[in-house]
Amino acid sequence: KSEAEFVATIAKMKKSWETLNFAETYVAAIRLYDLGFRRESIYWFYSAQYRGRLFGTLIDQQKVGSMGEPGFELFQAQNAFQQLVGPYINGYAFGDIDQLVPIIERVQKEGKTVPDLTKIYPRVTFKPKSEWDAENKGLNEGLTKLHVTLKNEKASIKKQRIENGMEA
Repeated sequence: KSEAEFVATIAKMKKSWETLNFAETYVAAIRLYDLGFRRESIYWFYSAQYRGRLFGTLIDQQKVGSMGEPGFELFQAQNAFQQLVGPYINGYAFGDIDQLVPIIERVQKEGKTVPDLTKIYPRVTFKPKSEWDAENKGLNEGLTKLHVTLKNEKASIKKQRIENGMEA
């Protein structure tokens, strides 16, 4: 409820960074954004997005289950978080490409190692671990494409934001 309590909670979460699931990370990103810690919210958001996409990529689609089952609910949650939060935080983040690029680089670097998802999501069935690194590499390469686009299209992105009223 207080800023001090919130900052202490975020600090505690950072100490458990390796074991946070994507939902926890998205919620922290939302609260950071809402409480004015917007630059930090970008990092948490992109970390959550990466974790959510990794989850969605590595979950065994044949064993995702149905409503009420963890695999199904989490798979749906990662899509919902992205759709609901993305426009706000991306809207802010893309206002300063020079600030966004190093955040993307950091998330990409941290994402090169796949955490043990079976410990983070214990009641979910994933693809065989032998497939994880290759799948993660593809996901990580998506951030390379974003990184290149941000650097190459910086002026165009700014122009579009001005034309759409986003800069205001």
